[in-house]
Amino acid sequence: MPKSNRGRRIVGRWLAAAASAACLSATLIVAAAAPSFAAGTYSTTAAVNVRTGPGTGYPVIGTEPSSAQFTLQCQWQGGTNIGGNSTWDKVTFANGLTGAITDYDTTTPSWNSYAPGTGPCGSAQGVIHSLGGVNMQEACNTQYGIGLTAVATNVNSAYSWQCVGPGVSRGIDVTAECATQYGNGAVAAVTSPNSAWSWYCHWSIGRTLTYDSGVTGQCVWWAINEFRQFDGLYPDTLDSADNGNAMYLAANAAYNGWTVSRTARANSIAVFQPGVNGAGAVGHVAWVTSVSGPYITVSEMNFTYGPGNTDTRTLIPASSVQYILAP
Repeated sequence: MPKSNRGRRIVGRWLAAAASAACLSATLIVAAAAPSFAAGTYSTTAAVNVRTGPGTGYPVIGTEPSSAQFTLQCQWQGGTNIGGNSTWDKVTFANGLTGAITDYDTTTPSWNSYAPGTGPCGSAQGVIHSLGGVNMQEACNTQYGIGLTAVATNVNSAYSWQCVGPGVSRGIDVTAECATQYGNGAVAAVTSPNSAWSWYCHWSIGRTLTYDSGVTGQCVWWAINEFRQFDGLYPDTLDSADNGNAMYLAANAAYNGWTVSRTARANSIAVFQPGVNGAGAVGHVAWVTSVSGPYITVSEMNFTYGPGNTDTRTLIPASSVQYILAP
């Protein structure tokens, strides 16, 4: 059945994870006996036409039946409205067919929105940095207890992993294992669907922009610039519900799908609330260059020397400081 309303997004979905102002007011569930899924991998709920773009006006390049498994690449908003849902998905099916399908006839958690960890089609993909591989045996131990063995039943398929034992064959939630190994917000991905050994983890990727949304010369502009220098992405930290001052950056980033943590990590944007670690009345943000014990070293703008000027500080951050993690 197609998704009939927004509430249906919740059930069975995660099988597979104002201008921005300056500092001045300014899972693979891989299974043997059941269909296998990956983080970012879902299935159709009805027969679908696969098109060249996000709408019924685009040419059909193929068809796929109900329950066809696909990997979700990115999404469009504002495509042809199907059943109240204007989201369209760029997907790759198990047979290699790649194209656009209506999100309405899928098991994604989307409904006029982006699925977790999925960005808009056409945006810069950037350079995604791996946190490391996935320990499939630990995943079996954590998810089912000791006694089952992680096995890749087909070394030529990333989606063939399963936890097996006498008379038992169960799937692995790889994104859950990434979160266990590296922390909340870590998601699973594959470098090649044709290799069982291609799984890795990275921080979730939220919505992106094509420009730096900060005010030139201010702390937000500098932090987003450094984020861009690291992975090639401009994170969307905008939310029309507030005025976009630095103090709101963590909440806005989380709203737009980026991983936000209270654990200090290098290559992240530190968000300081007003009065915290010297932040002004509207908060402050800085780019974290390194972490050593309780200390972080940051690169920042408009903190010590005024607008347009940068400095470097090493400090012990307050426990309230949040970090927007670059993937």
